[in-house]
Amino acid sequence: MNKKAIKSIIAFIKMLKAPAQMIPYIVSLVITFIRRQTDGDKAALISIEQQGFVCRKSLAIAGGCGSPAVAARADGSVDIVFACSRTVNGAVIYSLCHCHSSNPLMISSEDRRFIYDSPMQIGNVTATSTPYGVLISWRTKLASKLHVPSRNESAVTNSLKAKNAELFATLSDEEKEGGTYYAFLPSEDNGLVNFKKAPCELTQGAVMLSDNEFLWMGNLNGTAVAYKSTDKCNTFTKIGSVPAIPGGRLVSQVSCAKIKNGRLICIFSSMGELFISYSDDMGMRWSLPHMLNVKGVSPNICMRADGIMALSYVQPDKKVSIRTMLSIDGQYNWLEERALVISTADNCRRPYTVDLGGKFYTVSRQRFAGEKESSIVFTQWKPHPDDEKAINEKTEKKNGK
Repeated sequence: MNKKAIKSIIAFIKMLKAPAQMIPYIVSLVITFIRRQTDGDKAALISIEQQGFVCRKSLAIAGGCGSPAVAARADGSVDIVFACSRTVNGAVIYSLCHCHSSNPLMISSEDRRFIYDSPMQIGNVTATSTPYGVLISWRTKLASKLHVPSRNESAVTNSLKAKNAELFATLSDEEKEGGTYYAFLPSEDNGLVNFKKAPCELTQGAVMLSDNEFLWMGNLNGTAVAYKSTDKCNTFTKIGSVPAIPGGRLVSQVSCAKIKNGRLICIFSSMGELFISYSDDMGMRWSLPHMLNVKGVSPNICMRADGIMALSYVQPDKKVSIRTMLSIDGQYNWLEERALVISTADNCRRPYTVDLGGKFYTVSRQRFAGEKESSIVFTQWKPHPDDEKAINEKTEKKNGK
């Protein structure tokens, strides 16, 4: 390990306010540098400012937590929504868990509330900040394997299954089929309102076109499809779809954003590769998708106020890492791929990023070495110094300096 790596580790440890609670991060950072040296990983780490837990499975949720989504409010506070499993009255319940904080770096100390419970497994959670509260979507499906929280002995598994079977029998036929749903969580209310079934599978948040208009890109039978609402999300109408990828490849996760010039950008994954498409008429027609020169799944787009776009994604290589790439204009000028998180347990999932006053804040699922269940972590970061330099040079050139 070189001197620069050692200095980085020492600096990181000095930043920690609770060293004992952050031992997994210390171990993760050490293993990250070792792996980068031995495996020849050339992706430079971005400039991490602080890391911490949103939900630590061993401290908060016995059954683990995952599928996190984060939304930034206009006042700089954040809402984080994620899925978790727990035991309630002898049954395993899957829940949507919500926490809000005016100081995102202290999110782990905030109270959590369970805003939706189901015997169905929950995933693909999304969150979008709106004037009416947080717009949340999630997917439910029948659990292929009953998730028994780790602190329960195997002897109680059969009774849990019996209780879950009773609970499942109370669901309607539509609920038993599962699917994607959405609802608003008003900031002044404790419960979800305007509960609706989504027209397709959603994996990232909606785009606000105006106070009343929303556009949602989703996956419908392997195609990236655009749906629009003009009545505050009471109804959605299909308005367009991205042309098929040559070769019959199917679309999986889809993310969409509105860039500074008003253009819509859609980035989606297919067979472990990322593709990009554009729309100049608010989602009705889309350009032929072309491949980005990166391997990845679960793409997430975050637009900074100055027009800089951060693309976060999971790289499904042997290390399973979360990566990020910045675009100066959200279209054609992409900077280098950077490493955001490399897991010690080969298990990173689904990054979700927001802009907080020019800095980026990413939440993701991660399982640490030696732990059976997953936790949710946050990383506050800013662009790598080389990226900052390229952004500044581009800005100066644009301003004619």
